Amino acid sequence: MNNIIRNIPAIKQYQFSWMHVGIALVFLFPLFTNTLRHWASSTYVLLVLVSLFSINKYAYDLKKEEKIFLAIIFLHVLSTGISNVLSGWTRASHTWFFSADMRLLFAIPVYLYLRSIPQIWKYLLMAIPLGAIIIGVTGVVDFMLRYIRGDLTMILAEGVYGHIFQGNISVLWSVLSYAASGYFRDNKKMRMLCLSGALVGVIGALVSVTRNAWLSMILLYLLVFIMQGGVVNVAKTMGVKRLVIIGAALLPVLYFLSGIDYVNARFNRVFDEPIAYFNADRSKTIEFTSIGFRLEQWRGALYAFEEKPIFGHGVGNTGVVHNRYVKEGKLNDLIYQQSADNGNPTHTHSVYFSYLGDKGLVGLVLILLMLFYPVYVAMQKRHYSVDAWKFQMLLSGAFVLASLTEHPFVRNNWTSIFIVTSVVSFIWLSTLGQERNSISDSHR
Repeated sequence: MNNIIRNIPAIKQYQFSWMHVGIALVFLFPLFTNTLRHWASSTYVLLVLVSLFSINKYAYDLKKEEKIFLAIIFLHVLSTGISNVLSGWTRASHTWFFSADMRLLFAIPVYLYLRSIPQIWKYLLMAIPLGAIIIGVTGVVDFMLRYIRGDLTMILAEGVYGHIFQGNISVLWSVLSYAASGYFRDNKKMRMLCLSGALVGVIGALVSVTRNAWLSMILLYLLVFIMQGGVVNVAKTMGVKRLVIIGAALLPVLYFLSGIDYVNARFNRVFDEPIAYFNADRSKTIEFTSIGFRLEQWRGALYAFEEKPIFGHGVGNTGVVHNRYVKEGKLNDLIYQQSADNGNPTHTHSVYFSYLGDKGLVGLVLILLMLFYPVYVAMQKRHYSVDAWKFQMLLSGAFVLASLTEHPFVRNNWTSIFIVTSVVSFIWLSTLGQERNSISDSHR
């Protein structure tokens, strides 16, 4: 009570600033991404609106790499528009253009707005471990409720948007939480919170029973070990005691999951389903499997690329094109989707194959630039900050891997997560470089 009374004069002197709204929204953004429906997309929309209201406050020069980054985003959206115009706008192409590409276009004012907030990355780094813990706990609760009810035929954690989103975002927040632990190395409490977020996020990914998330988790933490100089250096950095605690927490979870038939079956199908697909009798409808469905879709994307190699068939029109190939006998009717003929948007379950078919070579090049140009900048800037470049590498790596068998860039929530994290991370890289240059100039 005494503290509140002492702070009353400071409260009275507070003056509103749009900068404070941006800080609050960036901090809140990671918290409930798969716990509260529309949390990520709504928070991003609020961030867009604030950035548009603050547009007259932008008063600084962007660096060369920032202009290139924003130009890539703009050209990405432009290529979608051109592709849809050339193919003829459909209800499906309208749906996903305004669901995802327009969000990417608004990333430009969001970038300019957040660029004006000093150390905006700090507030995202503070929130990510909390988001990792919340999504991890959400997953565990979801999974255990099904287990307690005896619903073991398809037992997995879904949250509010399904197990694929649950798994991949859990991995994303987990590895970024681990990366944030380096930033807070001098703050023992925050460091412990970050490591806890990394651990709980891993558990959230495990209980999602999402194979892509499992693969991403393994490869991203392998990347962590490589960037930190190997397991020995990781052990020195974290301490043997913390590693033992993490291992002691994960081993019971892995043992528990290994005893569930559905989880084991999902793992074994990684090997069984491709074999079944390639050995199937193609004169008949191939038996549905998630991997077989994807492989046939990818084959359809190659046919679509051959037909329209430059700008593709338009975003959202995958199903219509594939259905036509099925009727022509080019593809197996395993992938025939009635919903596509009814005007609903569909996509190929891989960003890379999807862009080949939907947006052609132009679209594929631009999405690769959007994913890998920040990696290039991170490598160029790695001497400025030991933490910023690692954060960007893990962030880009998470989306590169998620894009192997899914399409994050046609969904509003997943797109919003990509935009906010990428914008803040790129600002961190660019600003640190600028600050280092300023320091160097002052000592000349």
